Amino acid sequence: MNLHRTVSCGFLAAALAILSLSGAIQNAEAGIIPYSVIAPHEYQLPIGNDIPKDGINLLLSYNTYRDESKAWDGESGARSTFISVNKFAHIFKIDGLNDVGFLWEAVTGFASATGKDNNSVTGLIDGQTGLVAWIKPTKNWVNCLEYWLYLPIGDNELSSHSWNHSFAYMTNYVLGNFTFDGDLGVKIMGDSKHNGTHAEQGDVFFANTVFTYKFMKQVEPFLKFDYQSSGQGKIKSASDTSLNPGDITSSQSELTYGIGNQFQISDRLSFAAWYAHGITGRNTTKTNAGYIRAIWSF
Repeated sequence: MNLHRTVSCGFLAAALAILSLSGAIQNAEAGIIPYSVIAPHEYQLPIGNDIPKDGINLLLSYNTYRDESKAWDGESGARSTFISVNKFAHIFKIDGLNDVGFLWEAVTGFASATGKDNNSVTGLIDGQTGLVAWIKPTKNWVNCLEYWLYLPIGDNELSSHSWNHSFAYMTNYVLGNFTFDGDLGVKIMGDSKHNGTHAEQGDVFFANTVFTYKFMKQVEPFLKFDYQSSGQGKIKSASDTSLNPGDITSSQSELTYGIGNQFQISDRLSFAAWYAHGITGRNTTKTNAGYIRAIWSF
């Protein structure tokens, strides 16, 4: 089985949408763009007879270290973040729907975040579960729809403390040695309740693209761009006297680029590594991060 041609890399909506180190509202908070962990062949998926009767199982690991010390506006309250997100995914088909592929996925992981004052928090992040369906209008073009449910089960200082949902359109196109992967979506944020504060959170709109050219199995360089824009939030109630009901929390946005390489180790194992840097942004920390993605199919 060729991982690129048959199962080729799964999906991750986001490790964390916003990671607040103190729980307080700050001008700049650590933020990861939803779906910014996608890399080459992310949505190059099998269909019909390419999916075995028992399906295909995948184990995926997404890891990132982020320097959070610089912000686009104001001062960053963060220093650094390390996040490891691990996922099990099962690709399957349904009798009578041979032209449609399906995938169920579940995510868990942990994070370690250090603030400007060198105080740190480490623990589990919120879990995720989701479903994907896709079709192939042509042999080299995949179109997917995905839904994610975000479960507020992470450790106290790392959880969003809200039930969130995301919906995305994703696509893959292959032309010779060139591959394009991209997505466009929205993350609908529920109200957050934490440490006596009840806050309405702004929804997040995002888009991601990856442009890849394959020279050989171990040499597959790529260029990627990631973007997000989140709306304003509002304080509904707070026990903290520095916060007042009706206070508005700032909207955020950022555009980043990334450069890296995909390594195909075997038909069942692949790695991708890349560096990401902020181009422009507002009310968030400036992306300066390294990423590693590993995928094993079985």
